[in-house]
Amino acid sequence: MSPLLLKNYSMYDLIPLIETWLENEGFLVSILANRIEGVKKTGFFSSEKVIVFLEDYPDYCSIKLQGSIDACNSLGQYLQLLPPKEKIKEKEIIVKEREIVSIPCPYCGTLVSLTEKKCPNCGAYLRV
Repeated sequence: MSPLLLKNYSMYDLIPLIETWLENEGFLVSILANRIEGVKKTGFFSSEKVIVFLEDYPDYCSIKLQGSIDACNSLGQYLQLLPPKEKIKEKEIIVKEREIVSIPCPYCGTLVSLTEKKCPNCGAYLRV
């Protein structure tokens, strides 16, 4: 099966969706980094297994499915029916000028900037 490409989704968006889908289908789910495994008992000595590999790219997430053909096809259909996701715009970083805070000198009480090492009034050293 060729990989599915979901635009504007990341693996962090998809992991909980895939986990929930697998659990709802009766699979026991284990997740390790970008790999999700689901195992479902189908008989006394038989089971069905699905392995999902997720790989992030800047504009999409690649999903590779291995295992039971029926489960992989059903999961693939579910993923393809996910609503399109809008790309999150990067927030503008605004740097605001900050006021320099003053503290009283412990010796004479004069207000001194936190950046000063010595009190301008009494000459006491404020920090070591």
